[in-house]
Amino acid sequence: MMDKSFGLILAVIALIAGVMLLTGHGDIFLKGGNTKLRKEKYDEKKMTKGSGVTLILFGIVTFIDSYTTSLTAKIIYILAILAILVGFVVYLKKKCIKK
Repeated sequence: MMDKSFGLILAVIALIAGVMLLTGHGDIFLKGGNTKLRKEKYDEKKMTKGSGVTLILFGIVTFIDSYTTSLTAKIIYILAILAILVGFVVYLKKKCIKK
């Protein structure tokens, strides 16, 4: 039961943060690191929207995972997380870098 409730809490947090980023109200989640360099190199609006979509996808996948118990489902969960991360990195490299 603890595993399920923890997964649900993570899913809800990811969904809330994702929606906040997607709607432009979650800039607080992008703080840290070299902010000046990031602003020079990346289009912040596109990066914020991409981060929001990524977190929403994480939330959905984590929510689904909290209701599964089989090893196959857990492997699919890990592969889905990796695919989302790879997609996000590709999006950052292809769409968010200022020219």
